[in-house]
Amino acid sequence: MESGEEDYFAFLSLTGDRFDAPGMPVETAREVGNFREAILKIARDLWMDSNPDRQRLPNGFYEAFDLRLIDVESGSARPRMTLHRPARKVSDHDWDEWSTYYIQARDKLTDSLQSVAQTRQAPINLSPGAMRAIRRVGSSLQDSETMILGDPKQESRRAVIDHAVREILEEIEELAPTSESVQIEGMIVEYDGSTMSFRVKTKVGTSSCRLDHARHDLAVLAKEYLAADGITAPDVLIGGETADPTQKNIQLFNVTSIAAIRSIEEKALLANLDQIKGLQDGWLGPASEAPSADVVEKVRRVIPRIASLGTEVSIVPNSDGAIVIEWRRGDVEMSAAIEGTDELFLCADNAATDALLEKQTEFDEALLLRFLESGSMK
Repeated sequence: MESGEEDYFAFLSLTGDRFDAPGMPVETAREVGNFREAILKIARDLWMDSNPDRQRLPNGFYEAFDLRLIDVESGSARPRMTLHRPARKVSDHDWDEWSTYYIQARDKLTDSLQSVAQTRQAPINLSPGAMRAIRRVGSSLQDSETMILGDPKQESRRAVIDHAVREILEEIEELAPTSESVQIEGMIVEYDGSTMSFRVKTKVGTSSCRLDHARHDLAVLAKEYLAADGITAPDVLIGGETADPTQKNIQLFNVTSIAAIRSIEEKALLANLDQIKGLQDGWLGPASEAPSADVVEKVRRVIPRIASLGTEVSIVPNSDGAIVIEWRRGDVEMSAAIEGTDELFLCADNAATDALLEKQTEFDEALLLRFLESGSMK
């Protein structure tokens, strides 16, 4: 018993001289794949829009869209496709939900292509990934050939892709809403290799970023800088494009750069300094003084160099309002006190020989850096 039209997932027809013979030309068979990819990209966006609290698709969502080509009618090539429920376990609840999104995506693809034909403008409310996938639909057809696709039962829910529509699709980048190049700063807290996307925790929220599938170099960096525990990772500066730079949680696509700007060590030192900054007078007894904003800022400026020393460094306040930087170089215990009187006290105490070198001078940032890096007091 043959399946009726209503049993198929979608209607798809290719017309032109090449399609009059039985079957369909091998070089045009990829159109079925283009069709599938466009639906899947849109289905993903629909699901994510409906689940704003979720950061990634449920496991198995992509695999469950098992579109099967079961026949090609003679005459104009009409691939017969059914949506097959995978043999791997997919719960009834998941299948009912996901298959609804697949059908909605098929209809949104149809509506978008109909809109292109009628308005000669790019479809709206589609992600860059979905727009790129739609642009590939019909790309193998010649000028005189046409594709019709859409609902298997309702002709009114089908779109025609002819030469005129394909010309518009080829210009889709020019017709698409303009994007703006921006940079965001934060920590990568999640990476999804299946979608080449990651999420970044910023000072104001969380932003999602999407890589082009050809940028494997950036994928390597995203994984390298990932905070596996959600906490420990360098801060990065990410460049890319966004359709709306005014959003609190900016959505970046076409990421062009990822660069570490603040190491884990530097972040830890800065967090320590921020705690010191919050001290008030009397923090260690009635006569104790909190470091002034000027002292805190002087230490903040040298923290990147401190973090690069490659040795354990502590930053502590003292009761006189100074901030003391302490570390060890071999047998020598080193310390530098940035004082509120705009002075600098340096000390090198050799635990092996009991030799003690000290220097009190006006604050000199260049001298402090030399002392940090080489131990020189000159």
